Amino acid sequence: MIFRIALAAVVTINFSTSAAADPYVALNGLEGSDIKRSASSIAARGHRPLSYRELWDVLKDADRHPSRPGHVIGLYSRATIPAQCTEGKAPSGCEQTWNREHVWPKSKVFPRRDQWAHTDAHHIAAELVRCNSLRGNVDLGVGGRLHSECASRRGGAASGTWEPSDAAKGQVARMLMYMAVRYEGDPLGDRTPDLELVSRPTRDGEPRLGDLCVLLRWHQAFPVTQQERDRHATVVRFQGNRNPFIDRPDLAPRIWGKECGVR
Repeated sequence: MIFRIALAAVVTINFSTSAAADPYVALNGLEGSDIKRSASSIAARGHRPLSYRELWDVLKDADRHPSRPGHVIGLYSRATIPAQCTEGKAPSGCEQTWNREHVWPKSKVFPRRDQWAHTDAHHIAAELVRCNSLRGNVDLGVGGRLHSECASRRGGAASGTWEPSDAAKGQVARMLMYMAVRYEGDPLGDRTPDLELVSRPTRDGEPRLGDLCVLLRWHQAFPVTQQERDRHATVVRFQGNRNPFIDRPDLAPRIWGKECGVR
């Protein structure tokens, strides 16, 4: 009897310790702006700002091809590119080069390298130089002309949107949701303005990006993949902080579902 009581006490202690170690327990029962504020605190925890130079090494690891050593995969294009073929420093013989794509464009609004969002690897990925340039700083949305090299559609001047392939939509959505939660106006000295996702076209120079409800649909339609989890683990190892929407995909509709009319 004494042994059973002691064993039960050990199990209870281990369970309590496990629950205390899970930061998402604090989000139970929260919705909307309340859960967004709490998720922001979790996303910022442990964040170590990277240098712009460090990003090359981070992306070579985070975006490495799972079966072709020495290669990376382009975020939008899904192209397989030799890791050594980086923009500006590519050795002879590189047919294609890649660079650091800011999924939340740095022109909206963190152009300086001392702003933490500028080097935040949770939203920066390897991509063909051509596709990075073609996307530019437009909002995410649906429709436009298909560019097969980038496996994406680019809307014209009127719509100004970028629609990546289905293989990238969920990952892109979670990257941008992370940014909207992580950066809340420099309360922790990250030198980055309050970033928000909106359901309207945005202009250059404002800390806003669209289209929120399209991104929420993509997030739900294209769940987290193992490749995305592996990438996340690599970024966490280098940078220290986590993307809550990879850990807990259910948080997104709890934050923005009412605004977008989805659950």
